[in-house]
Amino acid sequence: MSEHNKAHEARHGLIDSVKAKAKEIFGAVSGNDSLTAEGQLEQAEARQRRAANTAEALADAESQRAYDDAAEARLEGAEARGHLSAEAASIEQGIHTDALAQKRAAELGARQEVLTEAVRAEQDARRQEQQAVADQQEQSREAVDEVVDAAAEQRESVQDAARAKAKAQRIRSEADQLTNEADLP
Repeated sequence: MSEHNKAHEARHGLIDSVKAKAKEIFGAVSGNDSLTAEGQLEQAEARQRRAANTAEALADAESQRAYDDAAEARLEGAEARGHLSAEAASIEQGIHTDALAQKRAAELGARQEVLTEAVRAEQDARRQEQQAVADQQEQSREAVDEVVDAAAEQRESVQDAARAKAKAQRIRSEADQLTNEADLP
């Protein structure tokens, strides 16, 4: 990867990180847990990409250093004796092969780490979503229970009022009957 592409990747990674942080903050402010989790996931991915880019840059530098070392060994071998040039070429190839193997191992490790972090973040987001659904269902059940209790209290109040009205009617009737019996006006 050229220096220009590395710089472009670094800028792109920084922009992605800022976008993800903004998404997380907006989600937190607006109460949108899904958006917050998505922002956190994207931040984790951006961190992993930066780590992978750093590992790749280190591997490139190490590869370049190994290549430079091999070139130096080649020059020394040519100056010292002609038969040492074959040995220098062999050393160069071994160093280059090792550097490439290390670079590939570093890239593979960084990719695996990014994937692992992405899976972990996705699982966390799912757990949070499931918990939010469970909390909402519990709140709905509590609201239904409150409505049922209020309806029962209303029925009981209506029944109490009907009994009181019937009792008052009965007392009025008895009073009217006593008034009639006593022949009072």
